[in-house]
Amino acid sequence: MKLRQRIIRPQSRNKGVQLKMENKIIPLNIVFTYPVHWKTFQIFRDYIQNFYDSVPCDQWYERFHYEFHDNTLSMRIESQTFNYEWLLHIGASTKTNSDQKHAGYFGEGFKIASLCALRDKHWEIRMSSGNWSLRVIHTDHIIDGKKVQMLAYDLAESEINIPKSELILQGISNEDFNIFKIALKSFYYPENELLGEKIWEDCDGAVYTRSKAQYDYELPYNYNFGRKGIVFCGYQIRGSNPFDLVVCLHDFEQNDRERDSLLEMEVVTVFKRMSAILPAEVSFKIVEKMRRVWISNSTDRFDFESWTPVLRRLLSNILYSSEYCKKFKDKYPNLLYLYPNLSKVQMNWRQEARSWYKNVRDKYVLVGEPFSLLGYSSLEDECRRNGGLVKDDNLHSELEKNCFLILKDVCRNLFSDFFIADPWPSHKIITNPKAAYHGMATLYKNKRKQFNKMHLCIRNKIDCVYLKRSIIEADKFYDGLSTYVHEMCHMFGGDSSENFSLGLTHAMEILLENTAIVESAHQKWRQQFCDKA
Repeated sequence: MKLRQRIIRPQSRNKGVQLKMENKIIPLNIVFTYPVHWKTFQIFRDYIQNFYDSVPCDQWYERFHYEFHDNTLSMRIESQTFNYEWLLHIGASTKTNSDQKHAGYFGEGFKIASLCALRDKHWEIRMSSGNWSLRVIHTDHIIDGKKVQMLAYDLAESEINIPKSELILQGISNEDFNIFKIALKSFYYPENELLGEKIWEDCDGAVYTRSKAQYDYELPYNYNFGRKGIVFCGYQIRGSNPFDLVVCLHDFEQNDRERDSLLEMEVVTVFKRMSAILPAEVSFKIVEKMRRVWISNSTDRFDFESWTPVLRRLLSNILYSSEYCKKFKDKYPNLLYLYPNLSKVQMNWRQEARSWYKNVRDKYVLVGEPFSLLGYSSLEDECRRNGGLVKDDNLHSELEKNCFLILKDVCRNLFSDFFIADPWPSHKIITNPKAAYHGMATLYKNKRKQFNKMHLCIRNKIDCVYLKRSIIEADKFYDGLSTYVHEMCHMFGGDSSENFSLGLTHAMEILLENTAIVESAHQKWRQQFCDKA
């Protein structure tokens, strides 16, 4: 903001001409002890608001001026005046019938800001516009026999009309002035230093990249989103976003007098509304900025904080343009999307596909279901095309059946009170030589609350255990046993769960404590291959 020094010279007057001045005290019927306490930032924000609402935002930088010296802060706009009566009443506002959705709708700003400034900050407050000027004071009144102080204006009217509006605050410290400059940043105007490169703008709003300027702690933000991106609503900062973006939605219904930070779900709603009106080119750029949430999927129809609907709308915008659809797929050719809300069968496919993905993660990037709009394949489909899904065979050879029975007998002998399985899981062979793993298990959620002897919760029922055909070899008993035990431990949880890790650790300890039984099974295993020979 420009600081323009202003020299005030006394006006010459013709001899014999007198200026008529009329002074009067106007009580505001606001008790001095009214229980509202605004911070310095809020006071400045609402004082600035009265000036901001008087000019178009694209003229703000040029027309609004301020000066600070000798603990005095002045703000003014030239060639703009208003009637002081708007400052008299709670609920009265010059913006009430405005077409623009500004934040000053309630009309309380100047009154409450002045109450807090005079009472709590001990500032001297003077306001002038056109042919009037006022000083904020307090007066004594008697209510129910008790003396109370009321906020009031000491108003003076003149025959001379000066075409400007000006607010002068005295008693301002250097710290106060720094907060004032931060409050200026909370308003939307193209020259705001928080705004980076302009991506898009029309009468409904604007989108910018985020500049490198500091996001001061006094400005509203959302804790979980941090201070990376910014959200302007009603031409004022109301929150943050987790992307390198400044999103400005001008037509925003203001329902909060205090103008606190938006809820996270409200920030998402702002993005939804903006994405509905953006062209393909802009949607392309914003999707790229939102890369950190590409993997997101809505898991609940009432998940109002999910970014999935925003991505779906933006990707739809890209889809409607063959040019930008092609550009996106050319730039990001190896995306694989994940279905949300899987059935039990699909969950097993997902487990298989993720095991395959571990070996090709350098080639592909996993994203959410909205990317299917652009024609990308699912993880499961790509896995199937590359031979990664399990192909099972119920027709085991006699050798394979016997090897499975040996592993089953060892486990039922050593883990009778550890693995809770009734009936015991069936067995299948993974016949696909390209399968990226040695074993897997099909799981079903255990609806009963069960615990084993180690007090581990039985979260899943094991329906079937799979072993890869290549593991049924004479010298691979221990590979087969460890894989079988690993898959059985999935009754305690998934690979990354703490319950599974504890279960697998205890299972390995049981095996090490019973080496004689394990070795006996090993000999039976080897004998199967000797008999075959």
